[in-house]
Amino acid sequence: MRLSLNENIKKYRKEMNLTQEELAEAFNVTVGAVSKWESGSTVPDIMTMMELADFFNISMDVLLGYDLSSKSIVDIAEKIKKLTNRHEFDEARSEADKALIRYPRSFKIIHQCAEMYSVLYTVSHEKNEKYRQKAIEYYEKALNFISQNDDPDISEFSIRMTIARLKGVNDPEGALEDFKKINYMGIADFDIAKSLMNSGKLDEALSRYSRVLLSIFLRSYELSTSMAIALACTDKRENYHEAISLMDWCIGIMDMTSDSGSGYFAKLKSILFILKAMFLSCVKEYDQMEECIDKAYELAKRYDEDPSNDLASKMKFWHEGDDYKPFAHDTLGIGAVEGIDVLFTQKPSFIQEKIVGKMDRAEKYWKKIYVNNK
Repeated sequence: MRLSLNENIKKYRKEMNLTQEELAEAFNVTVGAVSKWESGSTVPDIMTMMELADFFNISMDVLLGYDLSSKSIVDIAEKIKKLTNRHEFDEARSEADKALIRYPRSFKIIHQCAEMYSVLYTVSHEKNEKYRQKAIEYYEKALNFISQNDDPDISEFSIRMTIARLKGVNDPEGALEDFKKINYMGIADFDIAKSLMNSGKLDEALSRYSRVLLSIFLRSYELSTSMAIALACTDKRENYHEAISLMDWCIGIMDMTSDSGSGYFAKLKSILFILKAMFLSCVKEYDQMEECIDKAYELAKRYDEDPSNDLASKMKFWHEGDDYKPFAHDTLGIGAVEGIDVLFTQKPSFIQEKIVGKMDRAEKYWKKIYVNNK
């Protein structure tokens, strides 16, 4: 067991961007007293330590720096989590109550208690209102100690999102305002759409749902192409087949979500067929490879006859107003046929030469079509 009171006074003072003089002034002591605290030559009296812990928004155990206490906090939080996951809520609440008395300023404990009450509310058949209120209360309290957080999967943003979702159960208007405040890059659009729907604003809800649908579609396209290339780079036969399946999956999504035979979606679909052809070439399934390239060429040619980067006009389930018209752009150039030629010519540098060699059959077949039809 090791005490690190002096180190923690210095650490938390600096985290608050305070000088020794400013901390001394806040506690009505001399600068020399603060200096001695931080050097470890003297320690504050017990009342001053309690005031310091309160001032820094940490528990006494954290301020003192008990290694054993830190381990205990982790163990207790983990025990509450395990009991919650097993739906042993009476035991979980008992552990939570004791932990909150012992560590009233521990982020890890407070946040885990909030998680427990959130789960308890979610699975409760009667949806006990006090569980929801408790969850909100502890999440909001946890925000006061967010500086203690060391879990990369938890952030102020994720906590505020959870609070807004819990509030939205009986206050969709209030939740809507909270979601709008944290809607970075449209990440809360789905929750905003649900809040609008729950508030009876159906036209606005459908408008927002349309944006979410488009975002999901574009992310699915980006995910499937990037993941398929990563699979191919392993140069394993089973992974080539998985990459082919990913292309089929994305083509299916495109067919169900858009008029993929025209507009910019035709260009995107042609790229999917070309990537699929490349992977088919790697497993020597040349007949299917040629069929994919033929389809890709027809789609690309159709796009080039009437090029348009407008996404909204070709989207199914589109209910957005005229003031929002999304357009797409890519690195392959304006023309789709020429873009495919670029795709074959400028392969990413991270793809190994032996894999490029396996794709040679697809490139040769494409060049034959491309040159013959120029």
